[in-house]
Formats: sequence, structure tokens, C-alpha cells
Amino acid sequence: MKKRSIKTQLILSFLTISILIIGALSVLTLSLMNNHFNQFVEEKQNELMNQYVDSLELIYQSNQHKWSETELEALTQKTMENHLYFSVDSPDNKTIWQLPKTELKKTKHTLKKHADKVSKTKGATLNEEVVVTKPLKEKNTSFGQVNFYFYGPFAYTEHDAMFISSMKKSLMTVALVALLVSFIFASWISQKLSLPLKHVSQFTHQLTVGKYTETLPQETSINEINLLIDSLNDLSYQLEKQANLRKQLTSDISHELRTPLATLKGNIEALMDGIWEATPERLQSCYDEVDRLTRLVGNLELINKIEEKKEALVMSEFDLYDLIQSIMINFSSKIEEKDLRVTAEGKSLMVTADKDKMNQVLTNLLSNAIKFTQKNGQITFLLKQEKYKTILQVKDNGMGIEKEQLPFIFDRFYMVDTSRNREIGGQGIGLSIVKGVIEAHQGNITVESQLGIGTTFTITLPN
Repeated sequence: MKKRSIKTQLILSFLTISILIIGALSVLTLSLMNNHFNQFVEEKQNELMNQYVDSLELIYQSNQHKWSETELEALTQKTMENHLYFSVDSPDNKTIWQLPKTELKKTKHTLKKHADKVSKTKGATLNEEVVVTKPLKEKNTSFGQVNFYFYGPFAYTEHDAMFISSMKKSLMTVALVALLVSFIFASWISQKLSLPLKHVSQFTHQLTVGKYTETLPQETSINEINLLIDSLNDLSYQLEKQANLRKQLTSDISHELRTPLATLKGNIEALMDGIWEATPERLQSCYDEVDRLTRLVGNLELINKIEEKKEALVMSEFDLYDLIQSIMINFSSKIEEKDLRVTAEGKSLMVTADKDKMNQVLTNLLSNAIKFTQKNGQITFLLKQEKYKTILQVKDNGMGIEKEQLPFIFDRFYMVDTSRNREIGGQGIGLSIVKGVIEAHQGNITVESQLGIGTTFTITLPN
């Protein structure tokens, strides 16, 4: 199949439609015009022949029921002005009067010459001799008949034929002008449609080679194209964001692995060189670093399984309020260490979810709240049920998060304060796991925070 540009295809499509429509309208108009004009000419010609019949009846009556050749010849000359001639027959179809042979031959030649002239130059075809017979009557009694002869199908005058020819030329001119206007309009429309699509094509090509920084301007009044441009701009933003996250992920994983590996390598080298003795404390230090690496790899595997929906949920019905209480008891030592006030507001509420994974979600949220809340701070669990959903909020009055950092806190390895998280053992994975688990339950998690005032995580689960 031959390939064309969208501009060429649009122009060809518009022109094809225009030609079909204009052609059909032209043919219909020409047919109607011919039919109506022929009907008009026929009625006019019939009326004219009836007038000549009246004249013949008057000649017959005024000459005491006899025919006057002089008057008949004079009437013939008059009919010649309308490009026809006549003969008169008796009731038994015998010719009573007709032009003499010489005059008849001359008359026929004149009419044929006129017919040829009209046929060649005026757009009408007069190529056959037509005979129309009308009765002659006196007081409803027939005394003969008159035969009118002309070249037809109708006895067009030169003016009639010129009118038909002019109408055809005018119609052709209108059709050509309409086609020209259609071409100009098709070119304008195709340019208007193809130019932004050409920009879209070039932009998507830039995306395929990894250039995400540019954006497409909205330059059309067509909603669908503007929506496409918005979608591509959003895609570019998301791809740029993902590219930056991949770079950051590589850097963070390298850092997370480098620190324990460097510690392990140094400790093992010291033990191998006999600088250190293999005391329980030094072996424990090595074990802690190995454990840190194991947890990091395990968390990464867990996130991947949750996001790829390979980690099946084990659904069961349990009391979410009781689960919150048990988690608070598990963190009692850390809570007492910082003199925090941790409370749970609400009442017993049965939910159907994966209890182990919800335990992990609440554990991560409470652990973060404890880490970033100053001594004597307040942490509150708020549990409530609405018509079609269960809402759980975890509030603290800790350090808070800057507004610019809120969109990224659920990204892997993203940490609000990198140096502080390193010191307290954070890896920037906990909130990624939380989000993955909640979305696996068809739920949603949002965060609100003000620097220096506190943070609120809101979890919404379907009932």
C-alpha cells in the first residue's frame, strides 16, 4: 500500500468528497433545469401553435369556408419567424394546401440551417424533423387539420438555445469555483490538523531517544488534539521523573550496599590479619551488617512482588482496632524511651484484609512517627467507618515534611533528610511498601504535612 502524509490524505479525502457532492448536485441541477426548461419551451410552443390554429380557423371562416392561398402564404412567413411551417389537410387526410415545392424546399433548407447552427454553437440538439397535428374546427365540427413541421425535439429559438448554453456554462463555472474553494478549504483544514500532529510525531520521537525535558505547546482549538498534547506532556513528565528515580535508585542502592559491605570488608580483613580478635561483639557487628543487607534485599523483593501483584493477599476478617492496640504494645519500649503519648481513637471495627500485610503497614507508619517525633510528642491513631469505606489516620506533631518533598515520599529510597535517616537506620523503602500494600487492597493513602507542626497519613480501604 502506498503511504502518504496525513496532509496529503486529508486533502485527497476532502477533494474526493467535494467532487462527489458537487458532481451529484451539478448533475441533479442540470437534469432539473433541462426538464423544466423543456417543459416551458413545449408549453410556449404549444400555445404558439394554438394561436396559429385560431388564425387558420379565422381565415377559413372569413373567406366563406374557403382557403385563401395569399393569406396562408403570409401566415407561413410568420410561422417561419418561429422556425416552423405548416400544411393543411381535409378531414379525410388529403392535402388541401402546402407550400409550393420550390418554396417548401427553400423553407426546409432555412429551418435545417437554423437547426444546425443552434446544435453546433448553442448547446441544444435539433437533429430530427418533428410533425405536430392539430384539428381545425368550427362550432365543434372538424373541417380539417393542420400539420406543423419543425426541427426538434422542440422548436428552440436561438435565444432559447443560448439560454440553455449559458446556464450550462454558468453551472460548470460554479462547479469549478466550488472545487477550487474546496481545495483551498481542504488545504487549510489539513494544515491545521497535520501541523500539530507533525509536532506530536516529532515530540514522541524525542521521547523514544530519551529526551524528556521538552514540552508541547497547546496550539490548536481542537479538544481531542489538545487532550493528546496534554497526555504526551504528562507522559514526558512521568518518563523524566522515572528516569531521575532510576538514577537516584541506582545511587541509593549503591550507597546502601556500599556502607555495610565496606564495614564487613574492614572487619573481616582486620580479623584475618590478626589485628582484631574474633570477639562476640565484633562478630555481632558483622552479623548486624549482614542482617541489614538481608533486610534491604528482602524489602526490595517484597515491593516488586506487591507492585507486580505476584504477592497474593491472604484475606481474612479481623478487628483493625485490636491490631492497632497490639502494634502499640510492640513499640512500648521505644515509646517510653522518648516519653511519647500514643493513643488510639475509635472503636472495634471489623475489616476484611491481609492481616499480616496490614500489620506491616501500621508498623512502618508508627515506626516513622516515633523516629520523627520529638520527646514528649503526641501520636494518634484515628479509626472511623463511613458508608462504603474504612478510614484510618496516623497523626503526629513531629518535625513535619516540606511541601516540595511530599509528592516523592512514597518513592523507593526517597528520604526527606538523607543524613538523618542514615543515622537512625532508615532505608527509604518503608513508605513504598506501605503504598504498595494499600493499593493491592484497592485502597488509597495520602499525606498532609506542615514543617515543624506535624504529619498526617490517611488510609482509605473499601468495605
